[in-house]
Amino acid sequence: MPFAARHRDPVPSIEPLPGLVVRRVEDIEFMAALQGRAPEEMARRFAVGHRAYVAWRDGAPAAWGWVATRSAEIGELASSFEIPATERYLWNFVTLAAHRGLGIYPRLLEAIVRAESREAERFWIAYAPENHASGAGIRKAGFIALAELSFDALGRPALKGLVPGGGRVASRVLGLPEAAGRPSAMLALRACGTRQHDVRAGELPVRLSRAEVRLRRLTSLTRPHVSPRR
Repeated sequence: MPFAARHRDPVPSIEPLPGLVVRRVEDIEFMAALQGRAPEEMARRFAVGHRAYVAWRDGAPAAWGWVATRSAEIGELASSFEIPATERYLWNFVTLAAHRGLGIYPRLLEAIVRAESREAERFWIAYAPENHASGAGIRKAGFIALAELSFDALGRPALKGLVPGGGRVASRVLGLPEAAGRPSAMLALRACGTRQHDVRAGELPVRLSRAEVRLRRLTSLTRPHVSPRR
């Protein structure tokens, strides 16, 4: 499971989608009905600092996502971690079937980053590696995969860096140990969205230098390590 991050600085903008509007929602009953969940669960989310954002297309709810501002959980590991004040963890994103394939997901992510950038510098999101559509949307919104969930020699969960410094900074924020080993240069290029055949001997594409700047910014914003709560 990769963990991707993005700094609040602007990235190449995504062309607007006509009829799409994104708003923050604080209505418990509305979010419960939209997600088909109990109002009590939505109330608990709001109470611990989670924020809901909904994308409307032509006036109809089309997608939603949540932003953790204080603490978050990695459900696969039954592990939780505290979130520094200048970080955000994005989770529980869904695009309704009738609105898929239109590029709503990356635009929802982009809108959330803009809205939360008044308080936060860096944004995190995880996704299933087999969900190629989700990964593509996350990359389109300017996120870079910094680390992935792995396991150490004793079978304990750990974070393996996908780019230089990625495992270290992800470990400090997500509260999991960093796995041994260093990422290869080609893995770093792929995380930046650079294809292997774009790299020629002695020459790198201009867009890679921009990606490197984003990587350095992402991996230099370190925070105190917080041990996971079980």
